[in-house]
Amino acid sequence: MYHQLGKRNFFSYGFTLLEILIAIFILGVVLTTVYASYSSTLRVAHDVEYESGIYKMARISLNRMIKDLSSLQLSGDSFILRAEKKLVRKHEFVSLIFWSAAHLAFGESDISGNTANISYFVKEDEDGDSFSLWRADVPGTKPSPEKNTDGGFVLCQNIESLNLKFYDASGRETDNWDSSSLSSEQKGKAPAAIKIELSLVNVNDAEKPFKFMTKVFLPAKK
Repeated sequence: MYHQLGKRNFFSYGFTLLEILIAIFILGVVLTTVYASYSSTLRVAHDVEYESGIYKMARISLNRMIKDLSSLQLSGDSFILRAEKKLVRKHEFVSLIFWSAAHLAFGESDISGNTANISYFVKEDEDGDSFSLWRADVPGTKPSPEKNTDGGFVLCQNIESLNLKFYDASGRETDNWDSSSLSSEQKGKAPAAIKIELSLVNVNDAEKPFKFMTKVFLPAKK
Protein backbone atom coordinates (compact mmCIF):
# COMPACT_ATOMS: atom_id res chain seq x y z
CA MET A 1 0.00 0.00 0.00
CA TYR A 2 2.79 2.39 0.83
CA HIS A 3 4.44 1.56 -2.50
CA GLN A 4 1.27 2.40 -4.46
CA LEU A 5 0.78 5.73 -2.64
CA GLY A 6 4.36 6.78 -3.29
CA LYS A 7 4.04 5.89 -6.92
CA ARG A 8 0.85 7.87 -7.24
CA ASN A 9 2.42 10.95 -5.64
CA PHE A 10 5.44 10.72 -7.91
CA PHE A 11 3.42 10.75 -11.12
CA SER A 12 1.01 13.42 -9.98
CA TYR A 13 3.82 15.97 -9.43
CA GLY A 14 4.03 18.75 -12.15
CA PHE A 15 4.96 22.40 -12.81
CA THR A 16 2.98 25.15 -11.22
CA LEU A 17 1.44 27.92 -13.30
CA LEU A 18 3.98 30.40 -11.93
CA GLU A 19 6.89 28.21 -13.02
CA ILE A 20 5.45 27.91 -16.53
CA LEU A 21 4.97 31.67 -16.80
CA ILE A 22 8.55 32.30 -15.64
CA ALA A 23 9.86 29.81 -18.21
CA ILE A 24 7.84 31.48 -20.98
CA PHE A 25 9.13 34.90 -19.93
CA ILE A 26 12.76 33.72 -19.99
CA LEU A 27 12.24 32.08 -23.39
CA GLY A 28 10.70 35.30 -24.72
CA VAL A 29 13.66 37.36 -23.51
CA VAL A 30 16.13 34.96 -25.12
CA LEU A 31 14.25 34.88 -28.44
CA THR A 32 13.90 38.67 -28.47
CA THR A 33 17.65 39.08 -27.91
CA VAL A 34 18.49 36.56 -30.62
CA TYR A 35 16.07 38.19 -33.08
CA ALA A 36 17.43 41.69 -32.39
CA SER A 37 20.99 40.50 -32.86
CA TYR A 38 20.08 38.64 -36.05
CA SER A 39 18.16 41.64 -37.47
CA SER A 40 21.05 43.98 -36.66
CA THR A 41 23.51 41.66 -38.40
CA LEU A 42 21.29 41.42 -41.48
CA ARG A 43 20.87 45.20 -41.58
CA VAL A 44 24.62 45.78 -41.38
CA ALA A 45 25.25 43.17 -44.08
CA HIS A 46 22.61 44.78 -46.30
CA ASP A 47 24.09 48.27 -45.81
CA VAL A 48 27.60 47.01 -46.59
CA GLU A 49 26.35 45.29 -49.74
CA TYR A 50 24.41 48.41 -50.79
CA GLU A 51 27.36 50.76 -50.28
CA SER A 52 29.69 48.32 -52.03
CA GLY A 53 27.36 48.38 -55.06
CA ILE A 54 27.28 52.18 -55.02
CA TYR A 55 31.08 52.47 -54.93
CA LYS A 56 31.48 49.87 -57.66
CA MET A 57 29.00 51.63 -59.94
CA ALA A 58 30.65 55.02 -59.35
CA ARG A 59 34.12 53.58 -59.97
CA ILE A 60 33.05 51.98 -63.25
CA SER A 61 31.36 55.20 -64.39
CA LEU A 62 34.32 57.45 -63.60
CA ASN A 63 36.82 55.02 -65.13
CA ARG A 64 34.74 54.94 -68.31
CA MET A 65 34.66 58.73 -68.49
CA ILE A 66 38.40 58.91 -67.89
CA LYS A 67 39.12 56.47 -70.74
CA ASP A 68 36.77 58.29 -73.12
CA LEU A 69 38.13 61.74 -72.38
CA SER A 70 41.75 60.57 -72.42
CA SER A 71 41.15 59.35 -75.99
CA LEU A 72 40.03 62.75 -77.25
CA GLN A 73 40.90 63.14 -80.94
CA LEU A 74 41.50 65.96 -83.37
CA SER A 75 39.08 66.53 -86.22
CA GLY A 76 41.22 68.24 -88.80
CA ASP A 77 43.15 70.70 -86.69
CA SER A 78 40.52 71.16 -84.00
CA PHE A 79 39.15 69.32 -80.99
CA ILE A 80 35.42 68.80 -80.57
CA LEU A 81 34.22 69.11 -76.98
CA ARG A 82 31.11 70.86 -75.72
CA ALA A 83 29.54 70.96 -72.29
CA GLU A 84 26.17 72.48 -71.50
CA LYS A 85 23.75 72.51 -68.61
CA LYS A 86 20.20 71.26 -69.08
CA LEU A 87 17.12 71.13 -66.88
CA VAL A 88 15.71 67.67 -66.24
CA ARG A 89 12.49 67.94 -64.23
CA LYS A 90 13.64 71.15 -62.52
CA HIS A 91 17.07 69.67 -61.77
CA GLU A 92 20.11 71.05 -63.55
CA PHE A 93 22.59 68.54 -64.94
CA VAL A 94 25.58 69.00 -67.20
CA SER A 95 25.85 67.10 -70.49
CA LEU A 96 29.07 66.48 -72.40
CA ILE A 97 29.67 65.79 -76.09
CA PHE A 98 33.08 65.13 -77.67
CA TRP A 99 34.99 63.37 -80.47
CA SER A 100 37.06 60.48 -79.16
CA ALA A 101 38.78 57.26 -80.20
CA ALA A 102 37.01 55.26 -77.51
CA HIS A 103 34.17 53.63 -79.37
CA LEU A 104 32.74 50.55 -77.62
CA ALA A 105 31.90 47.71 -79.99
CA PHE A 106 28.77 45.67 -79.35
CA GLY A 107 28.22 44.17 -82.82
CA GLU A 108 30.21 41.38 -84.46
CA SER A 109 31.43 43.63 -87.29
CA ASP A 110 32.03 46.57 -84.97
CA ILE A 111 35.54 47.51 -83.83
CA SER A 112 36.35 49.00 -80.46
CA GLY A 113 38.67 51.99 -80.39
CA ASN A 114 37.34 53.64 -83.54
CA THR A 115 36.59 57.35 -83.47
CA ALA A 116 33.08 58.20 -82.39
CA ASN A 117 30.79 60.94 -81.19
CA ILE A 118 30.53 60.25 -77.46
CA SER A 119 28.17 61.96 -75.08
CA TYR A 120 27.17 61.81 -71.45
CA PHE A 121 23.79 63.07 -70.28
CA VAL A 122 21.32 62.59 -67.44
CA LYS A 123 17.77 61.36 -68.03
CA GLU A 124 14.80 60.91 -65.74
CA ASP A 125 13.98 57.27 -65.03
CA GLU A 126 10.64 55.78 -66.01
CA ASP A 127 9.43 55.75 -62.40
CA GLY A 128 9.87 59.53 -62.29
CA ASP A 129 11.60 59.37 -58.91
CA SER A 130 15.23 59.09 -59.92
CA PHE A 131 17.80 60.01 -62.57
CA SER A 132 20.40 58.00 -64.46
CA LEU A 133 23.62 58.86 -66.28
CA TRP A 134 23.58 57.72 -69.90
CA ARG A 135 26.41 57.22 -72.38
CA ALA A 136 25.82 57.44 -76.13
CA ASP A 137 28.42 56.31 -78.65
CA VAL A 138 27.94 56.94 -82.38
CA PRO A 139 30.90 55.92 -84.58
CA GLY A 140 31.64 57.84 -87.75
CA THR A 141 34.23 59.35 -90.02
CA LYS A 142 33.50 62.90 -88.91
CA PRO A 143 32.09 64.54 -85.79
CA SER A 144 28.30 64.86 -85.65
CA PRO A 145 27.50 65.92 -82.09
CA GLU A 146 23.83 66.52 -82.90
CA LYS A 147 23.33 62.74 -83.27
CA ASN A 148 24.40 61.96 -79.74
CA THR A 149 21.20 62.64 -77.81
CA ASP A 150 19.38 59.43 -78.79
CA GLY A 151 20.06 55.84 -77.83
CA GLY A 152 22.91 54.89 -75.57
CA PHE A 153 22.87 52.90 -72.35
CA VAL A 154 22.62 53.55 -68.64
CA LEU A 155 26.03 53.88 -67.03
CA CYS A 156 25.06 54.95 -63.52
CA GLN A 157 21.80 55.11 -61.57
CA ASN A 158 20.42 57.22 -58.70
CA ILE A 159 22.22 60.36 -59.81
CA GLU A 160 21.83 63.35 -57.52
CA SER A 161 24.24 65.69 -59.29
CA LEU A 162 26.88 65.71 -62.02
CA ASN A 163 29.21 68.70 -62.27
CA LEU A 164 32.24 69.35 -64.45
CA LYS A 165 35.04 71.87 -63.98
CA PHE A 166 37.34 72.71 -66.88
CA TYR A 167 40.91 74.00 -66.70
CA ASP A 168 42.73 75.74 -69.51
CA ALA A 169 46.47 75.63 -70.15
CA SER A 170 47.09 78.36 -67.57
CA GLY A 171 45.16 76.45 -64.89
CA ARG A 172 42.17 78.80 -64.87
CA GLU A 173 38.91 77.09 -63.87
CA THR A 174 35.59 77.49 -65.67
CA ASP A 175 32.16 75.82 -65.45
CA ASN A 176 31.69 75.43 -69.19
CA TRP A 177 33.60 74.59 -72.34
CA ASP A 178 32.70 74.86 -76.01
CA SER A 179 35.36 74.22 -78.64
CA SER A 180 32.98 75.61 -81.29
CA SER A 181 32.73 79.01 -79.59
CA LEU A 182 34.44 82.16 -80.83
CA SER A 183 36.43 82.45 -77.62
CA SER A 184 40.16 82.41 -78.31
CA GLU A 185 40.70 80.40 -75.11
CA GLN A 186 38.34 77.60 -76.18
CA LYS A 187 37.82 77.69 -79.96
CA GLY A 188 39.10 74.44 -81.45
CA LYS A 189 40.85 73.60 -78.20
CA ALA A 190 40.52 70.95 -75.51
CA PRO A 191 40.85 71.81 -71.82
CA ALA A 192 44.07 70.82 -70.14
CA ALA A 193 42.11 69.00 -67.45
CA ILE A 194 38.53 68.23 -66.40
CA LYS A 195 37.33 67.66 -62.86
CA ILE A 196 34.32 65.35 -62.56
CA GLU A 197 32.11 65.60 -59.48
CA LEU A 198 29.49 62.87 -59.14
CA SER A 199 26.93 62.54 -56.34
CA LEU A 200 24.66 59.52 -55.88
CA VAL A 201 21.54 59.30 -53.75
CA ASN A 202 21.90 57.68 -50.33
CA VAL A 203 18.59 55.93 -49.66
CA ASN A 204 19.54 55.41 -46.02
CA ASP A 205 20.33 59.07 -45.37
CA ALA A 206 19.16 61.63 -47.92
CA GLU A 207 21.19 64.35 -46.23
CA LYS A 208 24.45 62.48 -46.87
CA PRO A 209 24.71 61.54 -50.56
CA PHE A 210 27.66 59.53 -51.82
CA LYS A 211 30.16 61.93 -53.38
CA PHE A 212 32.93 61.04 -55.81
CA MET A 213 35.49 63.19 -57.59
CA THR A 214 38.26 62.63 -60.09
CA LYS A 215 40.38 64.77 -62.37
CA VAL A 216 41.24 63.89 -65.95
CA PHE A 217 44.33 65.36 -67.56
CA LEU A 218 44.02 65.47 -71.32
CA PRO A 219 47.34 64.59 -72.99
CA ALA A 220 46.27 65.77 -76.43
CA LYS A 221 47.52 69.21 -77.47
CA LYS A 222 46.55 71.21 -80.49
